[in-house]
Amino acid sequence: MGADPGFYGPLGYSGFWLFLGLALVAAALAWVWYAVSSTRAPRLGRDVPIPRFHAPVGLRRRYLGEIDQIAALLDLGEIGPRTAAQEMSRIVRGFVQEVTGIRASRMTLDELREQSTPAVAAAVEHFYPGEFSRDGEADARASIEAARTVVGQWS
Repeated sequence: MGADPGFYGPLGYSGFWLFLGLALVAAALAWVWYAVSSTRAPRLGRDVPIPRFHAPVGLRRRYLGEIDQIAALLDLGEIGPRTAAQEMSRIVRGFVQEVTGIRASRMTLDELREQSTPAVAAAVEHFYPGEFSRDGEADARASIEAARTVVGQWS
């Protein structure tokens, strides 16, 4: 008996299909890389100059007045340390938003650190224990001084 004439060995594929498949995979990966990299916000490197913002004297005076009002309420015992820390955070964030346009009132501490205003991030970090701890555990005087420093020394 001879070989079965209905059986054929496997067909070989042309190298063209291999290279075409690899080219399509490479094109898809390149497209994904381009789509991701072109839609990300640019990262500020260390060599990028930090923008300088100018706060008008009247605006600084207004915010320093708000800080003084909160300090007076704290001295009179009408508000507690937690409320004072929360108000200091609100005042500093509002001041920064008005001066720079950065929506600081909606930013987390990590987002504030990424901005070009390191003094603001340091002050807000100082407010956090007072804002989120039990009443009486916060150093309200230090929070008020941190707020005065940010608003008063803004250039």
